[in-house]
Amino acid sequence: MKLTKRTRLKVRPHETTFYRPDAAQESLHMRLSILGVAVIVCFGLLFARLWFLQIVGGKDYRKKAEGNRIREIALEAPRGSILDRNGRILVKNKNSLTISVVPAEMSNDPHVIGRLSRLLGMGEKEIRYKIEKSRAPNQRAVLIKRNVSEEVITYVREHQREFPGVIAGTMPVRHYPFRETAAHIIGYLGEISPEILKRKKACGYKAGDQIGLTGVECVYDEELRGAVGKYRIEVDAAGNAVKVLSRVEPRSGLDLRLSIDLDVQKTVEEALKAQIQIARSRRHGETKKKYTASGASAVVLNPKNGEIIAMASEPTFDLNEFVEGIDERVWKELNDPKNHYPLNNRAIMSEIPPGSTFKVVTAIAAMAEGLFNIHSPFYCSHVFTKGAFKDFPKYCWGKHGSIDLFNGIVQSCDIVFYEIGYTFYQRQIREEGRFLWDYANKFQLGRKTGIDLVSEMDGRVPNPEWKKEFNRGNPPFQVWYPGDTVNMAIGQGDLLTTPLQIACVYAAIANRGKIYKPHLMKDLEDEDGKVVKRARKTVMAEIELDPAFFETIERALQGVVRGKGTAGPTFEGFPLNEIPVAGKTGTSEIVGKQPTAWFACYAPVGDPKYVVVVAIEEGGHGGESAAPVVRRILEKLFNIQSEGEIRPSVGD
Repeated sequence: MKLTKRTRLKVRPHETTFYRPDAAQESLHMRLSILGVAVIVCFGLLFARLWFLQIVGGKDYRKKAEGNRIREIALEAPRGSILDRNGRILVKNKNSLTISVVPAEMSNDPHVIGRLSRLLGMGEKEIRYKIEKSRAPNQRAVLIKRNVSEEVITYVREHQREFPGVIAGTMPVRHYPFRETAAHIIGYLGEISPEILKRKKACGYKAGDQIGLTGVECVYDEELRGAVGKYRIEVDAAGNAVKVLSRVEPRSGLDLRLSIDLDVQKTVEEALKAQIQIARSRRHGETKKKYTASGASAVVLNPKNGEIIAMASEPTFDLNEFVEGIDERVWKELNDPKNHYPLNNRAIMSEIPPGSTFKVVTAIAAMAEGLFNIHSPFYCSHVFTKGAFKDFPKYCWGKHGSIDLFNGIVQSCDIVFYEIGYTFYQRQIREEGRFLWDYANKFQLGRKTGIDLVSEMDGRVPNPEWKKEFNRGNPPFQVWYPGDTVNMAIGQGDLLTTPLQIACVYAAIANRGKIYKPHLMKDLEDEDGKVVKRARKTVMAEIELDPAFFETIERALQGVVRGKGTAGPTFEGFPLNEIPVAGKTGTSEIVGKQPTAWFACYAPVGDPKYVVVVAIEEGGHGGESAAPVVRRILEKLFNIQSEGEIRPSVGD
């Protein structure tokens, strides 16, 4: 373009001109630069996240996605059956129609629990409580109700879309055809507690598992429970099964064959129940109050191998009450003191002074220490006033006059054993020889027998050291007095035993000093009846004494059930010549309670097959209450026809 004069510019010397973009352009460039950087950073982060999800965490996320599509359901293994020694079923399984839920699949529909509540006739709170209490993982089915009707099962399956996460199926549950029979031996099941789970998690136990809580169900739980199976199914978005992907069948638990005889067990339980009612109809001779007969127990033991042929405890309970989960009202009744604690197995849990059944230990101790022999003379004037007992006299239940140790056992004369106890006390002061409690320990008193049951008690054999420790905070009561030894000599005072422990004492006499560990398991068998494990005959103790002492005591015990013996009237008419019985009555006193009746025996003498011990708490005297029960049991054991009502004996 050609410039005219008007348009020409004059340029002054040393003056330079520049082009300057405006502020808007400059700001735009800056924003574009920042945006570019941000986009690059975002894409970088996105690619990094995708790389992490696909490469680093891909395996885990695939598992989670698979878990939403595939449901794994446990198949409970049928527990092994429990049989008596002859193969008769005491406990078996039956299939129960059940409703369970998978918590993770219910969460999307808040109304499922409400529908389930109306269908099952259960409160919503109860259903939620069961889910929370189970502490099971979200993907594991939680049992809500057993034994539902077929109509409920059909309805849930036909309306599965309305019940996401709800499973209608079957489950093996325990069934007890004889209800109360051998309840304390068998025991019941319950949900595993967090404490037990911590101990047993390594053994494959899981939250929500049903395990044995008492009896042999508890002791042999691992053998009975078997191995859980499982199957995997593909489900759609509504939780409906599409197809089965895999299935592992559960393996049944082993069958447990017990040593008990069902027929004998029934007889023992019936005899105890009947005698409790008879005892409650009688009155105490001094107070004139009717006997409470708060409980009773019995043990039938094979002294040659320790097998328990029968063990009963009254009152008892119905095992079927626990199948559905014990009702709260029933649980309170079972634990109410007014009902005398039916859940307690008194044969191993009741710690009671053994009374005169202990006199056999005292007599053996006296002979072994050379203090007396079986014909040593005594005199019973009904009252004992020797030495310190002049101011604190002790009494015998009768007035026997001149009597020896042999007849002291036959007639259960307390004066004879007061004399023996006082003699032991005097030797104790002089620190000579062995003491009475040493012999009690020899007979394994004061310690568990180790029977294959839970909750067995130790009992107690007192001595000066025990008394000092027991009364640590009360020095005046720490002194061991003559009365402590004298009371022990007749099975009273602080001496405590269980019926099973007394059975072991009489087994020792029958075996001339050998005691076999008592047990209930005979063997464990697989599904085909093959024996997997057999019970071992285990010697618990061997009392090394002159066999003549045991033989002498045995002859005296035979006199107890004859003629003027304390159980003579009860065994009148029993074929003692064919089946000789060696037994001992006992009556123990507990402050604040009525007397407990005892009877312990074994038969036949010469070839002992059974030891039988019965204790009826607050039931009167041994001859009148316990001995008749033992006779009924012996009649069953030896197939003897009962001859009507049994005559009670009078005295200890």
